[in-house]
This record gives sequence, C-alpha cells and structure tokens, in this order.
Amino acid sequence: MTAARATALFDQLASVYDEILPFFTGFGQQHMEWLAPVHGTRVLDLGAGRGALTGAALARGCRVTAVDCAPGMIERISAQYPEIHEARLMDAHQLDLPDNSFDLVCAGFVVHLLDDPAAAAREIRRVLTPGGVFSFSVPGPVEDAPEWEFYSALFREFQPLIPAGEGRLSRPLDAERFLATAGFTGLGRTAIEQRLPVPDADTFWNWGLSHGSRAYIDALPADARTEFEARVRAELSTMDPIVFAAGACLWRGTSPA
Repeated sequence: MTAARATALFDQLASVYDEILPFFTGFGQQHMEWLAPVHGTRVLDLGAGRGALTGAALARGCRVTAVDCAPGMIERISAQYPEIHEARLMDAHQLDLPDNSFDLVCAGFVVHLLDDPAAAAREIRRVLTPGGVFSFSVPGPVEDAPEWEFYSALFREFQPLIPAGEGRLSRPLDAERFLATAGFTGLGRTAIEQRLPVPDADTFWNWGLSHGSRAYIDALPADARTEFEARVRAELSTMDPIVFAAGACLWRGTSPA
C-alpha cells in the first residue's frame, strides 16, 4: 500500500525534509497568501510534514492543528512551532477530530499520495464547519523554463525499469472532479511557481533524495540509478547559475452550508 510506504519514507526523511532547499516552505507561503485566512481562523494542516503551511498560517495568527502519518515529522513540527495548538500523529483517511471543528483544512502536496482520496475528502467535510474551505496543492507546470524539461523526461524514461508496486508514491488525480464529487462548491484554482537558486549539483541531487522522489530513485536498479544521477549532473553542468524552476497548482472548495 502507498500509505505504508509513504509513512516509512517520510519518517526516514523527517530530519532533512525541506532543509536542503526551501521548496515546500516557499510553496506553503504562496498557498497561504492565496487563501489569506484571518486572525483566529481554525486551521487543520493535513499531512503537515515539517510545517510549510503550519508556519505560514501561524504567522497570520491562525489557530493551527497539524497532523501527519510520520512520527518524525510530528516530533519536529512540535519542536519548531511551540505555539501550535496541537500536533498529532494521524491517518488522513480517519481523522480523530470532532465534527465541524475547523474553518480551513489545507494540504500541501499530499492528496495525490493518498490511498483513498475520496475517503479523506469525506473526513475533511466532516471536520469542516459549514461554509469552511478545503484547499490543497499538487505539482504543476512551470512557464519559460525549457532547461528543466530534461528532469521530468528522465523520470518518464527510467520508469519502465522500476518494479511494479515500487517507485513513485503519487497517483493521477483529477483535482476538479475530486472536489466536485466530494460535494465541495465554489471551486477555485490558481497556478504558482518559484525559482530556487541551487549552489551546486551536489545540493540538487541531495535535495532529490530528501523528499518523495527518494522512493523513485531508491527503486531504480543500481546501474540505472548511477546512470540517472550522471545524466542529472551532466545537465546541471550546463547551467550557470543553477536556478531550479518548479510549479504547483492550488485548488480550493467550500463545504456546503
């Protein structure tokens, strides 16, 4: 099951997650700027990781509860954000939280990793107040960055070498249909991106090993992994400076009153 693999991986990565490049932090700040919750908003950060959304919500004076499936993430988010209302180990498919207890549920790069997004959506509807908002991010395209097309192309090229049931944790997600089927209304979407300066090829490669892509890289046969890394480094050697361009799509929907 994806959930078991994801829990084990993200627990393993908790000490380095979002430490090498501020990838999730940057997207979390933009995500919260788009949502613009007011002071005192009761926020649930679902699959909180190291707190990219939690930190941005706390900075706006929100009352934040953070949940994650990985013990290492919860340990670190609790230490980093002592002002958080609550940080708990929890399965997104079965939220041990009261009905109608949050004004905003947000999830950064989480929904497309879930075993059963529809079940999670039902739980999100349950814990949201009528008229509350559910918002999540998924990876998205980036404009005017042709030099980075090689990276996703490499993942596609090497995919056939990965044994079935291993590799990527993500699954295809029709975000609009997912929200509509779950009963959310007033759907909204926006695209965001960021450009992250990268000191050198070692930093970029280590960043790739510090988040969900690690599952894919580890699943490659040893010789293929060596070739994959060599080709990444070869492309990076043509860039001066190295500036990583990444995109995301933000979605939101309102729980019916």
